[in-house]
Amino acid sequence: MRPLERRSGTPLYAQLQHRLLERLRRERPGELLPTQHQLASEFGTSLITVKRALHELARRGHLESTRGRGTVVTRPVVSDDRSSVASWTDTMTGLGRQPRTVSSRVRVRVPSRPAARLLGLRARARTVRLERERTLDGSPFCIMTNELPLDLVPDLAREGLHEESLYAWLRSRYDLVPSRAEEEVEARPPLPRERLFLGSDTRIVLVVRRRSRLADGRTLELAEMVAPAGRYRYHVEIVKA
Repeated sequence: MRPLERRSGTPLYAQLQHRLLERLRRERPGELLPTQHQLASEFGTSLITVKRALHELARRGHLESTRGRGTVVTRPVVSDDRSSVASWTDTMTGLGRQPRTVSSRVRVRVPSRPAARLLGLRARARTVRLERERTLDGSPFCIMTNELPLDLVPDLAREGLHEESLYAWLRSRYDLVPSRAEEEVEARPPLPRERLFLGSDTRIVLVVRRRSRLADGRTLELAEMVAPAGRYRYHVEIVKA
């Protein structure tokens, strides 16, 4: 293991935090981390630097200290609190997290009859289907699918999405802003493709499906997000009418 770069403009604790995070992503939850003294010796740094890096990783949910055992690897649980119609990207960014799209596919198709009915489309009307694999803070986190009427977003079919937030792009390009949404949540085992991206330790996934509408009542999109149930907590605020 190469030592930390003391002449770098990046603080030593931040370098160590980055190195450890790369290691943690390869470890399974429950794996024991070396002691603080061992880490200090391995990276050629002080205990103060090690403690600061470990404290930040624990604060972000990557580590947990257990009395009598030591520090073990965990997977951060993301709490997604919803009281309004907002994109997942904007919500995560607001929490100080870093969502990124690592794979994206756009295609035009004639949707299934149930999808066409939910979108309010006539027979043979086409849609744009956007499929994305996304990470959070550098770790695989979810698979997203958004399906929108082609006549609302023709540029999406031609150009693809080169921004992280679909809702921000819809607002800036077409002035399309969802005003309300209907959602349902399902728990199920992951499909093979989902497990391949999310990790072999993913046993159950949460599937959040949404139909969002514009202010005039038209359906803007059908969306689906698949995330590991053990790392994702979905909270919705309900207000009495």
